[in-house]
Amino acid sequence: MLLTIFTICVLYVYFREDNNKKKVAVFHQCDITDWRSQEALYEVSTKTFEQSVDVVIIIAGILDSSNLVSDTEQVDGSYRTLEVNLTAAAKANRLAIQHFVRNNKPGCIINTSSIYGYVGAPLAPLYAASKHGIIGLTKSYGTLFRSTGIRVNAVAPHFVDTPMVTGPSKTVAMALGMVPMSRCIEAYMRLIEDDSLDGDVVVVTSEKTYIEQRYPDSTSEKLDQLCSERKLQYREQINKELRR
Repeated sequence: MLLTIFTICVLYVYFREDNNKKKVAVFHQCDITDWRSQEALYEVSTKTFEQSVDVVIIIAGILDSSNLVSDTEQVDGSYRTLEVNLTAAAKANRLAIQHFVRNNKPGCIINTSSIYGYVGAPLAPLYAASKHGIIGLTKSYGTLFRSTGIRVNAVAPHFVDTPMVTGPSKTVAMALGMVPMSRCIEAYMRLIEDDSLDGDVVVVTSEKTYIEQRYPDSTSEKLDQLCSERKLQYREQINKELRR
């Protein structure tokens, strides 16, 4: 299995040979917001391990890069938080899907959302917006490719015990309950190993881990069903264009 993990500037590759359980890790610096830089990661993987990537995990994320009082990003009209957390993740998803389709192989993509993918964050609205977007991105690509062998899922942990959680935020997190990193790793591994999880979100709280209900109501499920024929046509178009 060849596993690629996208953080803000690093590629981590894990390779396991079934016969001797050899483990190899390669770190490669990149700018996740840059399309060509992300493409290079696949080239590094293929050159190093002589096989194509099987699993892509997108973890890159930063907190709000500016705020209402110090809106230092208004000059160029872009927000670094959205570029890293959402736009770069969208690029990573598209590149991974293109990679799997071109190589005519199944693949697993895992995005990373948050508790703030479901609730508002008044002190970090850009972060919350990006994590809501990750849920939408996951469900959209997840339902588009469901049952095709290309699985797009996400992990949405509550407050994880990392250096990102500091100051007053840590006080809130401690009151709610911190999630150990080991529980998050278990959620990622579950999504890699369980083929039945296909366009789903695994929520990790301090008390439990559960699969979010795929459709919140019957209308949402019906909407998805009504789009079945159009999704099939779009997939056929994708396959035709990318496998030339």
